[in-house]
Amino acid sequence: MEKMMMPAYYNVLSTEEMTYTEGGANATMSEALLCWLIPPYGWFKGLTAVRNYRRKNPNTWTETGLDALTADMEKSTANLLYDIACAASVVGSCASVVWLIPNALIVFGS
Repeated sequence: MEKMMMPAYYNVLSTEEMTYTEGGANATMSEALLCWLIPPYGWFKGLTAVRNYRRKNPNTWTETGLDALTADMEKSTANLLYDIACAASVVGSCASVVWLIPNALIVFGS
């Protein structure tokens, strides 16, 4: 059996140092500010999030969607601001007659 050679300088990582790899992705404060300052960005991110959630939960997305949004908002302040901005952009675009059909095509399209 060959002896395993290690570099001269290396560090062994403990489990505490690896915790950043666990959990879901969180929005950063810069992403939240972008959603507030550039509404089309918030609209795009919010609408694609709805589309992706609908695809992952095809039978229950209307019943569980708000619970998932609330759980995401509770992760951090940046997530809260990000999700509110995205939701406001999507709801605002759905309220207009012009954007209702494109929104539906994006969410329900292939």
